[in-house]
Amino acid sequence: MTERLLVLAQFYLNPLETPRLDVAQLQRLHWLLTSYHSDTGGYSVRDILRQLSPDCGDLIIRGIVYGSKVNTSQMFVKRPTSSNVCCIFNYRRPSYSRFARIREEDNAEMRAQPKVVFESNSILNSVQFVLQDTPENDRTNTFMTNNAFQEDYATVQSTTLGEMLVDHNTIVEIPIQPTFFSSSEGVRTVPPQARRCYFPEEGRKVLNQTYYSIDECLLLCRSQSMMNHCGCVSPPMIGSSTNVTYCGLPDLPCLSKWKSIWYGYDEYPYLQEGKDQMAQRECTHCLPTCNGVSFSITSNVAPLRRNYNETGYLMGLLKGLTNERPLAVIKFFFKLRFAQATKSELVSTWVVLLNRFGGILSLMYGFSIVSYIEIFYYLTGKWFVYIYRSRSKRTVRAGHSLYWDELMPKRFRTPN
Repeated sequence: MTERLLVLAQFYLNPLETPRLDVAQLQRLHWLLTSYHSDTGGYSVRDILRQLSPDCGDLIIRGIVYGSKVNTSQMFVKRPTSSNVCCIFNYRRPSYSRFARIREEDNAEMRAQPKVVFESNSILNSVQFVLQDTPENDRTNTFMTNNAFQEDYATVQSTTLGEMLVDHNTIVEIPIQPTFFSSSEGVRTVPPQARRCYFPEEGRKVLNQTYYSIDECLLLCRSQSMMNHCGCVSPPMIGSSTNVTYCGLPDLPCLSKWKSIWYGYDEYPYLQEGKDQMAQRECTHCLPTCNGVSFSITSNVAPLRRNYNETGYLMGLLKGLTNERPLAVIKFFFKLRFAQATKSELVSTWVVLLNRFGGILSLMYGFSIVSYIEIFYYLTGKWFVYIYRSRSKRTVRAGHSLYWDELMPKRFRTPN
């Protein structure tokens, strides 16, 4: 049964996966799960994956936040994501489980979490956690990770932070450097396709919801593409309140085909006709926000000294722990005491730009763009105007025949 349940991992959006079961076996497993969960109205793939995954307290066993020890089981929430079931720290996004009872439990757990605000950049006052690997007989894969920022849905496809592999018996320091960016009101006059970003109200209008981010837009765009191709959405991908159909085990062959089209790893794509190879270009309307903050992270890795005492480590955060299961320590802190802030301003409009080009031409060549326009006018339009006026004058003279000598003044004559 364990081998059969491993097929549920194919609902994740990890590319290049080979099918584990054929169609008949998928139908059989679908019938078994439906019968087992008949009292709850059907089975939920994301909830089963969550139940089969290790708890956060088993993976993150100790922690220090600014010098104070914390209960790590209360600092992390276990949530299904698009590529795995992850332990997420300092998270804000509400749960979107299929069942109302689980949603309420997840939201209550999230509200009870202490909110950690990063304020110090000293490595001595950093946030530190001790990670412990799963037992050898555990079938859990722990090397697939992803990132999210507070309210975004954690997805490995749209993150810009990258991934960081924490190896056994290592100390990994992760300096974080934020960069703030904003845009002035003058930038609003430029279309979003030209400035390549959305203001808050523009993004909310694009998604027709109260929250917008590029991760949120890509999530909905991928879900819509999956819906158009298979008629349903993979359960780990459902991270919003949109009303969609959940995919089941019989839909796995279609989802596998969708992933091959989306990621575009066909061996001979030029032999296939149609627009399927353009799937990734369907989300070009998803743009970043004009105001916000971005993060860049680096890593410093050092070896963790192994302990050979039966009683474990003697001091520090690892006191009393042994190397029976591999350990690792991660540390988060701000890299610098300051952060860079950038602001986009509207430098000039097309009228000002034309004026500048005219000034450059006037300086370099002795005449400006207006001179070009005048030359063009005299070479083209001026001749037409001159011919038109000359013909109009001839027409007036032909219609009013006057003897012009009568209008001339007579010579002055003196009387005799």
